[in-house]
Amino acid sequence: MEPESRFDATAGSTSSNSVHHDFAGTQTASLAVIKAVAAVSGADPLELPPLYDAVNPDALNALFEPHDRRDGSDLRVEFSYNGFDIVVRDGLQVTVRLEDDTE
Repeated sequence: MEPESRFDATAGSTSSNSVHHDFAGTQTASLAVIKAVAAVSGADPLELPPLYDAVNPDALNALFEPHDRRDGSDLRVEFSYNGFDIVVRDGLQVTVRLEDDTE
């Protein structure tokens, strides 16, 4: 399924194959991943498969909690979920790309 190009107020940039999403400190990393995948795929977030099939959501959230991050750190978590390559970076950024997309 080809994702549609989409842009909303929470997305930093988009293309037909990826979305870059900055998430606020009050939003968890796992919720940001779900919202970003939903934006790229055009799916309802509630219809996506459970995130825990790909990554432990509690561990992901704990890694990116504001009090655990250090200034200048280069924390990066990558995994596949629902046909997409997901990258969560320190600085609260989520990038979603089609698997094997070589932009």
